[in-house]
Parts: sequence; C-alpha cells; structure tokens
Amino acid sequence: MIKRAKDLYRQYERWVPIGTFICGFIFDTLILTRIDELKTIIQQAAYLVISGGLIGIELMEGISEIHPPRILKKVWPYREAVLHFLLGTLLNSYTIFFFKSSSALSSFIFIILLVVLLMLNEFKRFGKSQTQVHVAFWSLCLISFLISLAPIVLGFIGTLPFLCAIMFSGLVLYSLYKWFRPKLVTRPRLFRTHVVYPYLGIQALITVLYFAHLIPPVPLSVTYLGIFHGVEKREDGYALTFTRSKWRFWEHGDQTFYARPGDSIYCFSQIFSPSRFKDQLQIRWLYKDAKRGWLPADAIPIQVLGGREEGYRAVTKKSNYQPGEWRVQVETRDNREIGRIGFTVVLDESKIDRVAQSVIR
Repeated sequence: MIKRAKDLYRQYERWVPIGTFICGFIFDTLILTRIDELKTIIQQAAYLVISGGLIGIELMEGISEIHPPRILKKVWPYREAVLHFLLGTLLNSYTIFFFKSSSALSSFIFIILLVVLLMLNEFKRFGKSQTQVHVAFWSLCLISFLISLAPIVLGFIGTLPFLCAIMFSGLVLYSLYKWFRPKLVTRPRLFRTHVVYPYLGIQALITVLYFAHLIPPVPLSVTYLGIFHGVEKREDGYALTFTRSKWRFWEHGDQTFYARPGDSIYCFSQIFSPSRFKDQLQIRWLYKDAKRGWLPADAIPIQVLGGREEGYRAVTKKSNYQPGEWRVQVETRDNREIGRIGFTVVLDESKIDRVAQSVIR
C-alpha cells in the first residue's frame, strides 16, 4: 500500500499543490473561529514556527546535504507539500480576517494582494528563486499575525500597536541572523539575498500600505449595521423598529427610509472587538450632494468594549436630515473604515398608518 501510494504521488505530483490548497482551505474554514481565541493564536504561531523551520532547511540545502532524523525519513520527501499547506492555511486565515475588517474599496487592494499570493503559493514553481519567495510569503504571514495580535494584547488599535508589530518582526529577523550566521560562514551573502532582502521588502511594503490606509483595521469588524425608524433598549436586547415591506428582505431595516415629520433616523451597529478591548471609534454620517459628492454631516464618537460574541452594540441618531442618498460609516479614530451602509431618505406625504415591525438584537 505504501509503494502504491508513492507511485500515485509521483504520477499526480503536479496536482499535489492544488490538493494541498483545497485541504488547507477546508481545514481552515472548519477550525477558524474568533481572531482573539487562544487556540487560534497558538495554531497560527505553531504554523509559523514549523513553516519557518522548513524554509530554514530549504535554505541550508543550498549549502550542504541535509540528513533528516530517522523518525522523519518517510515523510521527508513531502516536506514541500507540508510547507505549502501551512503557508496556504496562514494566508487563507489572514485573507478571511482582513476581509471581515474591510469595507472601503481601497482596503480591498490588500485583500486582492493576499488572494493573489495565496494562489501563487499553491500553483506556481519559482525555480532557483523558490526560497526567496517562500521567505517573502512567510514574512507576510508573520507580520499579518503580529498586526492582528498587537491590538489584542494591548487592548486598542492604532499606530502604536502597528509599530510594536514592526519592531517585534525586526527582532525575529535579528534572531534568525544570529542563528544562521555560524552556519553560513562559507556563503555569507546567502542570508542577505535569500532572507534579508525579501523579508525587509515585505515589511517595507506593509508599512507603506498601512500609512496609506490600505490595510483593514484588524481585529475589529462590523458584524451588523442597519437603519431604523426606532431603537429601544430592553432587558432582552435592543428592539429595532422598521416599516419596510417584507419582500425587501435583503435590506437591513429601512434602507429606503420613508420620512414623515418628526421622524428620526437611527443607525444600529454591532462591532466585534477582542476580549479586554477598549477603544474609541466614530460613526460618520455622510450626505451625497449632486455637485460636490459625499459630504460629512456628523462624526459621533462611541466607546467600544470587547468580549461580546455578537459584537458591541451602538446606537446613533440623526434628526436633522434632507431627502437623498446617505451613508453611515464606522471608522477608527484615525479614519480607517471598518463598515458602511447606504440608504435613501424619501419624503413620505401619505397619511395612511404605517405598519411597523420590530426585531430584537
């Protein structure tokens, strides 16, 4: 059976990357939960350590022959498939996490970059440049892990957690240098060309993207956002009142808001943040002017506390408005968009009693 399995592997070797990609995606989808869950953090850290070790072996093989431990001899020929599985799973995890934290079109540039790299990791061979590419992928996974972890540890999001992640990433590179330096005496340039350059290239790219507001604000995400005619806090939750027809089931509340005199517009949001997280966000209301485009109307600060599975609930209200297109955005203090919802205000001159419905959240 073992001989037959080896023969099948050789026969369909070119399809192995596709198979590992599918397995990694399914595996990650089944076990991936909250970004701040301890088992998720430990799993990602373990994958980074193991994949880093495999890349280190790949680097050393360029200098001398590596003899695997006796216990690993049978699986040694398949270590590249294992590396692809680990990197693919990590890239897939961060693609999901960053996608959840993204709503602005600009942030999707980074998501697209992750998806492209995910595909390249699985389906392309890079010949002599393979180690450099693996180091670049690993560096991206590492900084994505640190960018996600720093706000969880510190309890807030912003430039300081990001700089802490970059500093720790630099310490990792320095530790790698100290570890490999005695082993690369005969080829001192190898570490620079195969590790330092791709590693620092990715770190520099991430830093530029961050300060250009192109990286979504992980680990925050908007789990729900809706527009309503009324919001009432009760013991069992918030009662959200809306008047839309049942057939418009895809709308979150009254996204076509029929306004009568005295009506106020309520925006109800649920924002996921890690446990022990405490930070200030803002709910920004914007109106679309026919000539000048989107104009800010209000920016209401809210204090977000983490820990609730469904997300921290926040309510903002607007009483002064005019007919037309509107948008509400949930943003960080430095104006990084987490979520948005668009709606249209229509003057309702009808005298017929409205049929109101409500839902508890």
